[in-house]
Amino acid sequence: MNSKMAYDTAPVPLERVLVAAEGGAGLIPLTRFALRFAAPHALTRLIDVICNPAALVPTLLLSYPDWSEAHRAMLHAAQTRLDQAAHEAAEFVARPETELIDLAAMHRHATDALSDAARKWHTDLIAVASHPRGHRWACRLDPEELVAVSHCPVLHVPTACLGDMDAAVARVLVAVDGSDASMEALRLASRIVPSGATFRVIYVADSHSGLRALLPRGFFDHDGTRALAGAEALMKRASLPVETAVAETDLEYDAVASVILREARQWQADLVVMASSSRPKLMHPLPGHVVGHTLRDAQCPVLVCPPPARHATRVESARNSEQPVTSEGDVSPPPVFL
Repeated sequence: MNSKMAYDTAPVPLERVLVAAEGGAGLIPLTRFALRFAAPHALTRLIDVICNPAALVPTLLLSYPDWSEAHRAMLHAAQTRLDQAAHEAAEFVARPETELIDLAAMHRHATDALSDAARKWHTDLIAVASHPRGHRWACRLDPEELVAVSHCPVLHVPTACLGDMDAAVARVLVAVDGSDASMEALRLASRIVPSGATFRVIYVADSHSGLRALLPRGFFDHDGTRALAGAEALMKRASLPVETAVAETDLEYDAVASVILREARQWQADLVVMASSSRPKLMHPLPGHVVGHTLRDAQCPVLVCPPPARHATRVESARNSEQPVTSEGDVSPPPVFL
């Protein structure tokens, strides 16, 4: 019991924070916000992503003879912008590091290049700001793709929120489904969110799920009660107050992500926290489901946490042996989130 309590309340040393924004826009407010969740003397690396216009217009290099000059101008402008950001960040960060990701030279997608840079730097937290999905940016940092390929928590901040980054993180909404991954996300949030924040934990029961016809009557109600009881116990061990609720999809075309976003909007959440995957019933996560939709339409920052290391190792082992991953303990429904 004591070891369990010590594990739940021990601080998480997020000591290496990588901050990236499209075109370097908003690096300073994004850095200030991300460092609220990091260790006091965390190392910080600022990244500017240089677009590759040819990604949008493949014939550009053939029709634009002065591309090399234009590319050099883009590099110079990006380096100047990054140096200025590092100078400003030096006021609240000790020796901030910088890095340019030149997509034109690397011939890579922005998300892959950023994920690779984060892995090489042994990043503990990736903070990224990006434009809405509908924007046709050649260097768009897609948070959905970044979550899928990253090894560490990803903090996504919509660019529309960058102007209000000085506000306190006072209201944190955590979505759980009872899986180890979602409970680990709650545990991480309880250990890195600044003190004084109010937590609200929700379990979303999909009233339109086809699984209702296959599972025992009242299964989702029981599963929700069990998941929220586990969340309350975890927060009690951490000596943090929490309110919990079971929410249901109530419209014909309502979805779990819509409920999470609606709860966040109505409760005026400053941060939404969720796991990148849930119950390990499938070999691969289902792309573009709840986490993806939440990231796509969120109007506030979203922190997405990877599954526990032991689960990730087990999934990787199963992939290598081509054996399905099985759950432990009681029977659980298939994945709800990703």
